[in-house]
Amino acid sequence: MIRVISRLETYVETIPGFFRSLNLEEMVLPRSEGKWSRLQILGHLCDSAVNNLNRFIRVQEGPEPYIIEPYNQTFWVEAEGYKHAPPEHVLSLWLSLNQAILRVLKRIPETRYSHKCRLSNGETLTLETLAGEYLFHIEHHLKQLFGEDFLQSHA
Repeated sequence: MIRVISRLETYVETIPGFFRSLNLEEMVLPRSEGKWSRLQILGHLCDSAVNNLNRFIRVQEGPEPYIIEPYNQTFWVEAEGYKHAPPEHVLSLWLSLNQAILRVLKRIPETRYSHKCRLSNGETLTLETLAGEYLFHIEHHLKQLFGEDFLQSHA
């Protein structure tokens, strides 16, 4: 969990500057036909943060395993209207959500790291593994946002 928290703190500190360094066209143009723009990818990371913030809290409080309900990522990105949202609003939302996640993760007692959750495919994970998967998901999309080399220089 320490590694997840440390890396997420680094991203919360560095992503705003990198995102703001993109020009508006780089933010809003789809990366290719049928793909999301960088702004929509950041919006998708906001949706992921909303869902995972909820999960990180609920896995700790209820009976085990906590059942994780999937969400329709494409529908959420469309429903949120990220395609036409002001980039600074989306960035601010991402920052706020991940700062909240950091507060939650830092407060989880080590005895709860092993609390179980179950994915829709039947796979069972611990809370600690779920946090690691969240970080992996962010890093996957950071490569799309800023290129393959980004993680090597910011991990």
